Amino acid sequence: MSTENLADGDPVTLDIGRTMDAKKRSRRPYVIAAVILGALAGLVAVFWISQQLSVSSEARRSADRMSLYLSTLVSALEEHQHLPFILSWDPLVVQAAEGGETNELNLRLESFAAEAGVDAVYLMNPEGLTIAASNWNETPTFVGNNYGFRPYFKQALAGSRGVFFAIGATTQEPGYFISEPVYAASGEIAGVIALKVDLTPLTRAWREGGETLLAADPRGVVILASNPDWNYRTLAPLTEGDRSEIAAERQFGDEALTTLDYDASSRFGIAVDGTRYIQTVRDIGHLGWKLHYLAPLARINEQAWQSVILAAAALLLMTVAFLLARARRVRIALFASQEERRGLRTINRKLAEEIEERRAAERRLERAQKELQQVSKLAALGQLSASVTHELGQPIAAMRNYLAAADLPGNGIDGEARELVDHLNGITARMEHITAQLRFFAHREPEKLTHFDLRDVISSVLAMMQSDIAGKKIALVVDIPDEPVRAFGDMFRIEQVLVNMIRNAMDAVAETSEPEIRLVLKTEAGEARLSVADNGPGLSEEAQSRAEDPFFTTKPSGTGMGLGLSISASILKDHDGRMTFSNRSDGGAVFVMTLPRTDIGASQISGGAGGSV
Repeated sequence: MSTENLADGDPVTLDIGRTMDAKKRSRRPYVIAAVILGALAGLVAVFWISQQLSVSSEARRSADRMSLYLSTLVSALEEHQHLPFILSWDPLVVQAAEGGETNELNLRLESFAAEAGVDAVYLMNPEGLTIAASNWNETPTFVGNNYGFRPYFKQALAGSRGVFFAIGATTQEPGYFISEPVYAASGEIAGVIALKVDLTPLTRAWREGGETLLAADPRGVVILASNPDWNYRTLAPLTEGDRSEIAAERQFGDEALTTLDYDASSRFGIAVDGTRYIQTVRDIGHLGWKLHYLAPLARINEQAWQSVILAAAALLLMTVAFLLARARRVRIALFASQEERRGLRTINRKLAEEIEERRAAERRLERAQKELQQVSKLAALGQLSASVTHELGQPIAAMRNYLAAADLPGNGIDGEARELVDHLNGITARMEHITAQLRFFAHREPEKLTHFDLRDVISSVLAMMQSDIAGKKIALVVDIPDEPVRAFGDMFRIEQVLVNMIRNAMDAVAETSEPEIRLVLKTEAGEARLSVADNGPGLSEEAQSRAEDPFFTTKPSGTGMGLGLSISASILKDHDGRMTFSNRSDGGAVFVMTLPRTDIGASQISGGAGGSV
């Protein structure tokens, strides 16, 4: 090949190289644009996925919260359902409905309304005219007003219970009305007894709790709402027929019943007054009402944007890391092997730090798992306490109202009947206090602390349990001092501890041929020691080591839950006291409650001077 030919070939090779570089440079903007578009698409996907997950999570939370608020509202509506029926059989009510004197009835209804905690109680004749009321001496009063146009009056006059929510025609205050027919001696309906319940404390609790709820009647009129501006507005325009019925019943007074800015076409839920919410709706019993729980969608979007920001930050960090890694590779290629070894040492050091951090994280996780096991037990106990408190609340409230009705002036209760009513009132108060103590595990409330005599605790508990002990033919020996033994704290909670101790002893001697329980109160070294001993089989080694563990019990399934001693130990700990237990040398077990004394100036008593029962 000639030089001329070579000279001709060299420019050709250079042109090919320049052409390849030019192609790479021309493709670079498209590659960068593709990367940017891919990153944006990824961020959009992150936003969408995060939003979907947040919506699902918020929907589950809303369902849980809805169950709580629905239960609270239904309880408030049903709490006083039985009271008009009880009053419809009251002799004074029947006499007044038949045309008798109403002065004494006015006083009784006034007392009953105050005791039951309702707004008003009133009696109407068959024409709807109010002839007696608890607010007879107030301005305005229901007496002399005619409510024959109200649906609850018509329902009761037809022989069934009536319920109705409306703005009061006399007081202009909203309320929930419950009515019952009053039958004369002839069996005919002689009148209607009704009461009014104020539900505004419920909506106030919603508002103060930071929740957004509303309840609407079958026509779609908002009757209860955490936002006062939503009250008496409609979720959809009312028909002329609905407006005519509402006007005839005078249900909402002079309210215009304008339509709320309520848009249910939103993809994720609804929009009210321009604010978007996730909505959960539940029916409220036989009333036809619907309860709406609204969770702001803004909170979900905030969470989604936070995820996008984190993803963008991660992407930026990855980009920076990539550029740094590329620069490092260039430096490694340019510098000597010493730089490469330095980079390897840096990587090894970081790897060691990451390994150590992971080991520390594993240790923290192990500790957290152990703590979670204990927290789970307490959480289960809190749920159980909330359930028991809710289920027992209504029967106890009903018992309290029946006793209040029986104790109304003019019922002629005296003698043994009076003692029985007083005794039942005391037992009901104790039951209410005990159920209130169960809230200790779901929601801690302030305690009522006083100075009290432990001898009074013993007397009160034995008065309550005497019939059970005698019925099981258990010999009870009580040894207490003649002088007061005072302590400081919640007397009712200490009574609860003593009840648990005695009941455990009664269970222990259930299979004993000659059962005996010995209760001894002593003082020593500034402390009061109250012991309950039995002659049962005693405690096993497992029972002695786990007696105070929640849910541990030696009783058959369905007989005990294993919470008594755990609760008792917790109560005593709150009072700077303690509980100890052991087996007796002559058989059986003894449980000892120890509390600090507050009457240290009194003479120290080493043994009781009391007698045996």
